[in-house]
Amino acid sequence: MRRTFIAIDINRSRALSRLVEEYKIRLKDEKIKWVDPANLHLTLAFLGEINEDQIIKVGEIMNEAADNCSPFEIIFSGTGVFRNIKQPRVIWLAIEAPQSLYDLQKDICAALIKKDLYRDEKPFRPHLTLGRMKYIDNKEALSNLVNSSEGINLPPQTVNELLLYESILKTEGPVYQPLKTVRFKSHNN
Repeated sequence: MRRTFIAIDINRSRALSRLVEEYKIRLKDEKIKWVDPANLHLTLAFLGEINEDQIIKVGEIMNEAADNCSPFEIIFSGTGVFRNIKQPRVIWLAIEAPQSLYDLQKDICAALIKKDLYRDEKPFRPHLTLGRMKYIDNKEALSNLVNSSEGINLPPQTVNELLLYESILKTEGPVYQPLKTVRFKSHNN
């Protein structure tokens, strides 16, 4: 059994790295487990533990979804927290994307549900997880960071493939091993 998820890989631009470093400095006194920049990704579906036969089925679903999708662009558009500022658990970077990302995610999840490979849990909110925390002492610093992130200036990214990752949990943090990569078909309209 392998712990898996379907995702879109994120380019590690210098601008994105600088932004994360700035956040680390601004929140340096907090106990935040920052995501390794090599692990930044946009999760479309977390599958959990699946076997080799199920991995093949997931690959077929990814192939079909990629055949029906053209490359598109995503834009990074601000920072937020899950739960709330008073009880933050995750600090994240918001992603603005065209409807095609939402359609892709919905199509993949619907096909996975039909094959009993996925349970739809939460509404899809495109984001990059930057860090996780159990609590934060300086809520004002976090609030200021979130409020000042409205006009972040990061280059957009073209998305042209899906990845199936295995998440290998280690004491120093997770390692994401790609199991399958599927490129989108280019559609000329």
